[in-house]
Amino acid sequence: MAAKKNSPAVVKGAPRAKKANSAVKDASANTEAEDRLGRRVPIHLLVDYKADGTYLFDFCRDLGTGGVFIQTAKPLPTGSSIDLTFTIPDSKETVITKGTVIWVQSAIEGKKDLVAGMGVQFDGFSVDQRRLLEDFVVRYHGGRLTTTASDRMGKRAG
Repeated sequence: MAAKKNSPAVVKGAPRAKKANSAVKDASANTEAEDRLGRRVPIHLLVDYKADGTYLFDFCRDLGTGGVFIQTAKPLPTGSSIDLTFTIPDSKETVITKGTVIWVQSAIEGKKDLVAGMGVQFDGFSVDQRRLLEDFVVRYHGGRLTTTASDRMGKRAG
């Protein structure tokens, strides 16, 4: 009988451990989301990109250390691999990297503030290129890679 009492305790304990792990995972996701928000730079910047042998160019709306949103009426399908080239504005350094389209936004009639385009996650930076981009984002954010909740609240109020 002692074995029967121990067995249910082990089974009951497993979900609790799982919940603790998912709570840690949820907290981690929130931190990543806040970190991503802090690293974005709203910018109008020409981006050259190549996909499936076709060379294209469009403007990005924002740029961060992890990716870029490219404004385009003809976004590539999610999962598309692309080669990107862009120049960091205040340094005039050219960045050449690879990326993957991770999300697509289509135009929606009646929503002029919603811009068609694609979110591209950077895949292949050299150490020097990553440092150039991080330095640009730090300069833009006044010496910080991340923003605090109060910084974001101030930006909304202003």
